[in-house]
Amino acid sequence: MPSSGRRLTLSPIGFDIVLALSQAPVGLRLADLAHIIGSPVSSVQTALRILISNKLVERVSSDPPHYALAKDHPARDELASLATVLPDAAHAIGVILRANPSVRYAAVDSYGFLVAERPGDRGAGEALDHHLGLVAGARPEAPSLVRMSEDEFGRIARVALGLRARARAALTIKGRLPAGLRADESGEPASAS
Repeated sequence: MPSSGRRLTLSPIGFDIVLALSQAPVGLRLADLAHIIGSPVSSVQTALRILISNKLVERVSSDPPHYALAKDHPARDELASLATVLPDAAHAIGVILRANPSVRYAAVDSYGFLVAERPGDRGAGEALDHHLGLVAGARPEAPSLVRMSEDEFGRIARVALGLRARARAALTIKGRLPAGLRADESGEPASAS
């Protein structure tokens, strides 16, 4: 593989982009990447240019542009694994959950993460399992995760008062609290916190 002439230097934003793209089999738009990793669009663009010039990321569509990890780069899997275990565990888990299309709802509190998943997206589900497993294996102190299908989450949270209270109090990082658990839909008054 010929060298691009640009030296590869990855910032934390570059690693976050790699981690986010490892969760998105069909790629992500620039604005979505910026939202997922919580960085300005201009900073994400700069990091993307470096990744593209080193053939680690490719533009997979043009209307609107989507970016994905290069499937044929020999360091693809190793770089994605490094991007998974290098940052703080909670940070990595947050990026993984926000980027993975099989995650419909995710929230975080002092106990860890709550996750409702959509079954059926095999590639995204495998990426989610793999990368969350990498975090857990590398970081024994990683926050806990409560994972279940979105239907199961909604059903259990309606009858398990502790889970329902926890879900309502947690900080949502992706999606919306499943229907029937939101204070505005249950007939109960919203909390005044």
